[in-house]
Amino acid sequence: MKRRFGKIALTVVSAVLGIFVFEPFGWWPLGLVAWIPLLAVLRSATPREGFYLGLLHGFLLFGGTLSWVWSIFGRVSLGLWGILALFTAFSSLIVVLVPKRSPVVSALLVATVWAGVEYFRSEIFKLAFPWITPGTGLPPNWLTPIVGVYGVSLLVFFGNSLMPARWKSGAGVLALLGLAVMTFPRSDEPERVVRVLLVQDETAIVNKLREASEPFVNEVDAVVWPEYSLSDFDDDDVAAALALAGNCRVFVASGMETRNGKMGNTAFTISKDDILGRHIKNHPVHFFSDGIKGKTADPVETRHGKVGTPVCFDCDHQDVIRKMTANGAEYFLIPSMDAMSWSERQHEQHGALFRHRAAENGRWLAVASTSGVTQFIDPRGQVRSRLPLMDEGTLVGEVGRLENRTLFQLGGWLMGPIALSVAALVVLWLGWLRISKSS
Repeated sequence: MKRRFGKIALTVVSAVLGIFVFEPFGWWPLGLVAWIPLLAVLRSATPREGFYLGLLHGFLLFGGTLSWVWSIFGRVSLGLWGILALFTAFSSLIVVLVPKRSPVVSALLVATVWAGVEYFRSEIFKLAFPWITPGTGLPPNWLTPIVGVYGVSLLVFFGNSLMPARWKSGAGVLALLGLAVMTFPRSDEPERVVRVLLVQDETAIVNKLREASEPFVNEVDAVVWPEYSLSDFDDDDVAAALALAGNCRVFVASGMETRNGKMGNTAFTISKDDILGRHIKNHPVHFFSDGIKGKTADPVETRHGKVGTPVCFDCDHQDVIRKMTANGAEYFLIPSMDAMSWSERQHEQHGALFRHRAAENGRWLAVASTSGVTQFIDPRGQVRSRLPLMDEGTLVGEVGRLENRTLFQLGGWLMGPIALSVAALVVLWLGWLRISKSS
């Protein structure tokens, strides 16, 4: 009984440490060690214990970090946290089953399986939700433009899994990760710049947004309004958008547009007399009336270079900005929406994901959100300027036009799919071992 209580206590400690990694706390150094207590108890757990300890850890971690979900879904949130926790439970079960004969090989298998399950949960699962991972718990760092957040997660789990058996080796891995964070510098100042106005306003009233923008239009090259600012994209919206674009050359905003009988959440890139391009949101938000799923991720050619215009939740996932960059996007102007009622914690957690996308792809991002985080982010994922949360306001800044490709772009993004493929092979191998022993 005491041993079981000790395992539960260490699992709770691990989950609590994980909660403090993410906003509103943001104590990222804890992200280097938060999973050690859980992985330590799993070494001596039975498969049944491993599954339920993982379920407990996941429910506490996701329930604690994503507590703001309750304000949207109420008691249904318990089920949503439970679904996310099932992935932690499955990973924990596999950790228990992995043979422990070689500490290094075992730790590598554990890390790969965990990162692979995380990639599936975040990018492929029907309710894909890429928040609250070890890779996003650490700030952008030297490894981000090489292996992306899923590669960073794999290394975090590798170091954490090594610690109980070979603590010196594990500590070395984690120390290198910490050094990668602390020595990551700011980007150089850009040579080719685009001056951008971002508007933060939750009302989505076109005339109000236009009044906020007009004092600046002669000083900037582009204006970005938040998501849903052109709510229905009717004739009045079109007229207002074209009038504003006539002064500032490039105007980006999003709205629900019906084409061929289907409604899509569309980012419009508009110039003086014409709509230069459209991007339909590739990742509509689950459980919301967010339109059909867009199929393409192409930049728009403007007089200020090729601009990528993903919409809000597109940037939570790694694929849309990556594809737009591969297709030539030199910088990104992004309409986004976070409701004021969702809390500052939600806003800050969401805002951090844009910074990882910037660092993975080596691009400047300018994000206009309804009530925050409205921000300018450099290619190293560092915030250059931002507006206070929950306030209406405008922010003027510069983004650079870049054409270089990061190692993440050239193949590092495959860390997630490779980890998932290896995880699937490990699961099949473990199943074969158990069948062989039973026979």
